[in-house]
Amino acid sequence: MKKEGTTLRVLVVDDEPLILYSLSRFLKKKTAVKTVASAEEAIDEMVAQHYDLCFLDFTLPGMTGLDAMKIIAELSPNTKVAIMTGTLLNEAMKQQVDDYAYTFIEKPFALSDIEGAVERATVALNQ
Repeated sequence: MKKEGTTLRVLVVDDEPLILYSLSRFLKKKTAVKTVASAEEAIDEMVAQHYDLCFLDFTLPGMTGLDAMKIIAELSPNTKVAIMTGTLLNEAMKQQVDDYAYTFIEKPFALSDIEGAVERATVALNQ
């Protein structure tokens, strides 16, 4: 549970600099946001500090977002993970996303999709 009125801590993980930049600019208005470009960096961040919400790209160099999502769930079970992808997922992948992710955001996305995920995570964390 998150205290009412505290700033949501958000981690954005994507290997596309434009997405990192755009989401950082958009999210910094209402959240404390950090961006990283790999799954390995995301895991290091999760070890170093708590994040309430993680926007995680599915397709990353090195470790995949799917593998990172499982590790994040173990390291920080209260962190809500929003998987972002433009990749078609097979049934096994869809099941893993359903099992571990808080929400799924299809690329290309609108900033309203991101805003909706932040709002839903805020409500869930305040319950």
